[in-house]
Amino acid sequence: MSNPRLLLAAAFSNVLIIGLCFAIYGLNAEGAGAATRSTARFAICFFLAGFAAPGLRKWLPWYPDAVSLIQAFVAAQMVHFCSVIALHTKFAAEPLPLGGPQIAITLIGFSIVLGAGITARPGIQSHIIYRAAHLVLLYMIWLILAADYGKHPIKSLRLVAILVVIALVLRHLPRRHMTKRDSADPTALAGVRIGTSPGSSSQ
Repeated sequence: MSNPRLLLAAAFSNVLIIGLCFAIYGLNAEGAGAATRSTARFAICFFLAGFAAPGLRKWLPWYPDAVSLIQAFVAAQMVHFCSVIALHTKFAAEPLPLGGPQIAITLIGFSIVLGAGITARPGIQSHIIYRAAHLVLLYMIWLILAADYGKHPIKSLRLVAILVVIALVLRHLPRRHMTKRDSADPTALAGVRIGTSPGSSSQ
């Protein structure tokens, strides 16, 4: 765990969001639905921040590392999955029909998110196989978000697709070029080192 406090904060914040949704809408299907949507969107914020981190850290040395942010996304997403389970079991108007395709989609989605968190661990990022698997999983999540929000039934939420694309652009920002002023500034030098360190970001 690279930043346990951040992981706990992300998970606990999503628990609070669930509580707020139930407090506002009631302990019913409407409240569970609001909790499901809100926890998903909160978790996505961590993913986009972590996805953009490799490029942003080339320019902003104080920006959190990608590993911590992606693991925080996974922690928040696990709480989201709990709200989804509650929505479709305890608060479901009728039993949810779970056939083969539904179970497969659920397991694949859960595995992609969990896998992104496991392969983000600093201890295994030095292995090329794990690093490649991590990249594949990150881009799969990115593609899912781009496709989902690009055609979202609520038109205003389609604007989130713009943020998804911006995160991709920020991820691939070019390395910052040193100037004479930067060479005399230890903070700027640290920023360049952080941006190029193999273990500091999920590139």
